[in-house]
Amino acid sequence: MANNIPFQPMGKTYLANASSSANSVTLTADSPVNQYLLQNLSNSTSGFVRITSDGANVALPTSSGGYGVPVLPSETLIITGPQVSPTKNAVASFITISGTASIYITPGEGL
Repeated sequence: MANNIPFQPMGKTYLANASSSANSVTLTADSPVNQYLLQNLSNSTSGFVRITSDGANVALPTSSGGYGVPVLPSETLIITGPQVSPTKNAVASFITISGTASIYITPGEGL
C-alpha cells in the first residue's frame, strides 16, 4: 500500500558493502512494510540492488537484461519490494560493475 507521507524508517538500517562480486544481507523490519530506502554513499561508483523474498542474486545488466535496480553515486531512492516484518525476512543482493560502494538499506514506508 502506498502512503502519501514522508518516508518513515520501520526497522534497522543495513550496510551493503558492494563490490564486483555479488553479496547479500538478510533484512527484517519492526512491522510489516514493503518499501526500502536505498542510499549510495559512494561518490564515484554505482551499485545494483535486488530485494527478494527467496534470496535470488542480483545480476549486472547486459543487452539481455539483468535483475537489479541501479543506485547511482550519491543517490538516495525509495523502491517497493517484497514484504518484510519481524517474522518474514527479505534478502538484499548487491553488486558493482567495478570498485566498491557503501549502500545503506532501510525498510519502511512513505515517499
